[in-house]
Formats: sequence, C-alpha cells, structure tokens
Amino acid sequence: MSGHKKSPNAKPIINITIDEELLKLVEDYQFDNRIKNRSQAIQELLKKAMNTDKEEESKGE
Repeated sequence: MSGHKKSPNAKPIINITIDEELLKLVEDYQFDNRIKNRSQAIQELLKKAMNTDKEEESKGE
C-alpha cells in the first residue's frame, strides 16, 4: 500500500489511444466551445453521444 491518500473528490484516471485525426476533432471541439482542457472536452462529447443514443432508443430507432 502506498503512502498516498486519495482525496474524496478524486476522479478515476483512464488512458486511451486515438488516432491523430480524432484527436484533432476533439481539440477543435475544445477550442470552438472554449473548454478549459481536453479531458473536459472528451467528457462533454461522451455525454452528448450517450444522450443521443438514449434519445434514439426511446424513438425506436
């Protein structure tokens, strides 16, 4: 066990590998929407994608 204590508000950290083209799209989204950092941009995009999927499922698509 390490001597590091996790703060109660700590979020899990994940690593992903994406191609340059997708990274450029994420960074463009981040810039266009004035998002502070790449992590926040990716979180927003994931939430939007998940909501879109839920809306399509409820419509029976």
